[in-house]
Amino acid sequence: MGRIVYLVVFLSILRGGDALFKPEDFRKREVVAIRLDEPLRIDGLLTEPIYLTPPNQTFIQIDPDNGAPASEDTDVWVAYDDEALYILARLWDSQPDSIVARMGRRDADFNSDLFQVIIDAYNDKRSGFFFIINPSGAIQDGTFSNDSRGDDSWDGVWEGRTSIDEDGWTAELRIPYSQLRFNREDEHTWGILFGRLIQRKNEQALFTYIRRGERGMVSHAATLRGIRNIQPPVRREFTPYISSGYSLLPSAKDNTFFNGRDSKIGLGTDIKLGIGSNLTLDATLNPDFGQVEVDPSLINLSAYETFYDEKRPFFIEGANIFSFGRGGPTNRWGFNFSRPSFFYSRRIGQSPRGGVDTDGDVDRPSATSILGAAKLSGKLKNGWSVGGLTTITRRESARIYENGQIRSVEVEPLATYNLLRAQKDFNDGLQGLGIIGSYVYRDYDDPALRDVLNDQAVGLGVDGWTFLNKNKDWALGWWGGMTSVSGSTDRMLSLQQNSSHYFQRPDADHVSVDSALTRMTGYSGRILLNRETGHFMANAALGFVSPGFESNDLGRTTNTDLINMHVGGGYRWYDPGEVFRNLGFITAYASNHDFSGIKTHEILFLNSWAQLLNYWNFDASLFYIPRTLSDNQLRGGPRVVNPERAAINFNVNSDSRKDFAFGFGLNRGRGAGGDNTDVWANVNLKVGSRLSLETGPEYSSRREVAQFVDRIDDVDATVMYGKRYVVAALNQQTVSANVRLNYTFTPRLSFQAYFQPYLSVGEYSEFKEFKRPESYDFLIYGEEGSTIIQKDGEYIIDPTGGDDSDVFTISNPDFNYKALVGTAVLRWEFSPGSTLYLVWTRNGSDDRYPGDFQLGRDLSDLFLAPADNIFVVKAVYWLGR
Repeated sequence: MGRIVYLVVFLSILRGGDALFKPEDFRKREVVAIRLDEPLRIDGLLTEPIYLTPPNQTFIQIDPDNGAPASEDTDVWVAYDDEALYILARLWDSQPDSIVARMGRRDADFNSDLFQVIIDAYNDKRSGFFFIINPSGAIQDGTFSNDSRGDDSWDGVWEGRTSIDEDGWTAELRIPYSQLRFNREDEHTWGILFGRLIQRKNEQALFTYIRRGERGMVSHAATLRGIRNIQPPVRREFTPYISSGYSLLPSAKDNTFFNGRDSKIGLGTDIKLGIGSNLTLDATLNPDFGQVEVDPSLINLSAYETFYDEKRPFFIEGANIFSFGRGGPTNRWGFNFSRPSFFYSRRIGQSPRGGVDTDGDVDRPSATSILGAAKLSGKLKNGWSVGGLTTITRRESARIYENGQIRSVEVEPLATYNLLRAQKDFNDGLQGLGIIGSYVYRDYDDPALRDVLNDQAVGLGVDGWTFLNKNKDWALGWWGGMTSVSGSTDRMLSLQQNSSHYFQRPDADHVSVDSALTRMTGYSGRILLNRETGHFMANAALGFVSPGFESNDLGRTTNTDLINMHVGGGYRWYDPGEVFRNLGFITAYASNHDFSGIKTHEILFLNSWAQLLNYWNFDASLFYIPRTLSDNQLRGGPRVVNPERAAINFNVNSDSRKDFAFGFGLNRGRGAGGDNTDVWANVNLKVGSRLSLETGPEYSSRREVAQFVDRIDDVDATVMYGKRYVVAALNQQTVSANVRLNYTFTPRLSFQAYFQPYLSVGEYSEFKEFKRPESYDFLIYGEEGSTIIQKDGEYIIDPTGGDDSDVFTISNPDFNYKALVGTAVLRWEFSPGSTLYLVWTRNGSDDRYPGDFQLGRDLSDLFLAPADNIFVVKAVYWLGR
């Protein structure tokens, strides 16, 4: 009864004082942790004596009514014992029957009510761990870096329970110290920030006040005091696994090595060890990633590599420690700047690159096996955050069966990949400095592979930031780096001429091919200025990538020989009005030049967005690209005109809180070089608290006037430097969809399925060649005395119509690619950190009827095409403290 009287008196005072409520009084707050005599039972029922002590109260809205008291009250207690920190909450609700308590698997987007705590155990006001729980007991967790950048890839081992009653809902969290990182101290001072989301109101509230438009999150945390006489524990975690897989492979039914079937058994382990109180070593031996989602299908008609997202847990977890050049400014606009990187984790374990020249049966590994990998991460007492990664991949060979014999060919050498990262901030995060270094080494048995891959690769970078005043209104970020790769002369010759470099461009006098080269070096960098706070937005950057920069052994480099700049600004309205909840616009100008000063790209950009009071969202963009000269259209040829182009893009999305939510969008572009129309939609259906279905159909129609086809040597083509650059009109139509189904039996038992039907058909016509550099003039084959004849899947072309000395042939490039890929996973976390997976993966494709788009027939072929089916059972067991 005393508890109830206390609350009634407190709430009446608070409500009576709403008119005098000053959110600025809730900037700097303190929380005192309570020492427990014995561990709490985590059941979500709030029955222990600690709940008779005064709680931490008064949350302040971020949205929708920024600065006002939260519409529903929240009480929070913080307690601790020798082993763990306890976060305990009573979340009052005047309409408990309206609490949104959807179930979801770990780290899913619950779209429900939530309670969150951020713990900054280093008290550096930039980094921390976050823990989230919803009323059904579903959990999320992850890390914060750069004050506001959240990453949910980290999965801690902790407990959380909830309960819904007539007063609202409750939550109890037990977080072992082994899951946090902190220094040895007699008395600890941490940062802590509580948050609450009331889904039906779309109301977000925090324990401290953050004015709309302010930057950061962790730096606004309250101060947690009172934790005494605890020490960072010895951290040891072992997670062994066993897996068994069986494959039905129609694609290999006639292959001597498979006869349409395959089976595998895998054993391995992950290890996590604490080194002192600050560093953590994560290691994996013979890792298995059979439970990860398949990559989506696509047709890549460009000269550049396709990059896919990382999905393997070992490389995802804690990946932000290796983030480079991302500190400081929170908005990093980029316009046609292909930012190179020093670390792209999918380089490790990628498909073997060596070729196999045979007409016989081949057993070729689909991926390079990882023998072992280790990561070291943490924060030292002197303030330096450090991260290290080393990986060894196995020497891979393809088996070949021909003429009744089996032989092996090396297709990937033994290799080691190494990465080191360190970063430190100064003056409470006002400045920061970091370094990164990478090293790749390969050991070959077959010397022929040295013509395909680099022997060694080294990368080194430095980055940093500074805020221009103590209020952090403006931020200046920068990074710079260099690379050096070495290998055989044939490999360096190939590298100089690949799509990232094109040193062979005949009209580029600032680069040239060196056939004796055994080492290539380059440099890159960028500086960026951003306005961090307020209604006005401003952003500007200058970046460059030298022609010889090459980080593709462990990172990513797409374009080089590039100087990029942009300048832009805008305005945003935060406060709700009679129609809009918020809206804004930005406009920008950007350009690219090569290192000789030739302008290769230019763009004018305008974007606007708005959210209505009913939480519908709209955004629209306009692009105008003036005529410039392209230095990569002919893939190593001379510069030609890149015609002017204009485009419009818009999106509409309904209120995502609803059980049925949808959106749609359109992109329409047009210019002298072609046009495109892309339409898409997304539908999200929630049935009850357990089932959700998402689908995103897309249709794309693309017409290119001059799609690159081939390059033909001809000494008489003197105007084009001894080559004929064949291009053609391309009409391409693509239909695809992403379909996801999620059913959650309990927060620890769930089923997820992902499937992607994909159909893309391209028809080439009007074959032609460029007449001269720096133009958009063509010789269309079949005109001006030239001839073109189609025969047996080839085109026979005589560009001059004279004798046959310059006649050449090209294969018909038409295509009709259909694929249906997907993954289904039943996931059961039978104990904290321990999981059983049942996995089915499907991969089927068909390429009949090239160039002929008939939707009904092609979709039928897509679903009926033979498919490889892989079934995997995997058990992971966590042992730790």
